[in-house]
Amino acid sequence: MQMLESKRDTERTQWCRINKMALCLVAVIITFAALGIAAQQEAAATASVSGEEVISLNVTQMDLQDVLRLIAEKADLNIIISKEVAGTVTLRLKNVGLWEALGAILESNGFTYREEKGIIRVLKLEEIIEEKPMLTTEIILLKYAKAEEMKKASQHLLSPSGTMEIDIRSNVLVITDTSQNIEKIGQLVTKLDTGIPLFNLMGILSASDHSLAMINKRILKVGERIDDFTVSEIGENSVTLKKGEQVITLTLREELSAVEK
Repeated sequence: MQMLESKRDTERTQWCRINKMALCLVAVIITFAALGIAAQQEAAATASVSGEEVISLNVTQMDLQDVLRLIAEKADLNIIISKEVAGTVTLRLKNVGLWEALGAILESNGFTYREEKGIIRVLKLEEIIEEKPMLTTEIILLKYAKAEEMKKASQHLLSPSGTMEIDIRSNVLVITDTSQNIEKIGQLVTKLDTGIPLFNLMGILSASDHSLAMINKRILKVGERIDDFTVSEIGENSVTLKKGEQVITLTLREELSAVEK
């Protein structure tokens, strides 16, 4: 009986040794496997950015946030990533434009980005679609041009959300749009809203030598000044005025016409 129990104790001891060795072997295998996977991921998750903002990227089943952090680190970007940004990325890019690559990576996972003052903010695509632009209203007073004509010349600069109204009596444009678009329209209006002074050519008083003319109910002759202009020439039915390099010819017709050279 004692011999049987001794034999059983010996067998138990041997099994314990075998189990311990097996557990150690499994632990070693798991450790090497983990190291191999980590090495594989580390080798796959590589990125480089050239001086011309061209990126090369090779990742396999990598978390989207980790990919974005990798790009931000390599390209020296400031990126804000919210908790909602999630997904996995598997790709291989070689010498692709940085912003093109960033946009493609995000769009494939339902996201996009917006750059504001050097900071890249990652957003959901639907947030951009639903986001309404901030509109403001500005009134532009015209000095020379007619409001109707200026509207025709500038309304193509309006955004889809913008509107432009006119007030004929006060000769103004009433624009509602984004501040950027209003600024563009304002720049165009400034360029177009220039005109020559309004002169009323009454007639030529001396048809023989064309030496006198009546402008704005004043009798003038060559060399005299009217406003900032000098009368340089009086023709049979016209008067030429000069101010520096600016030349205006007033022609006597049924309706007065002024031609700026």
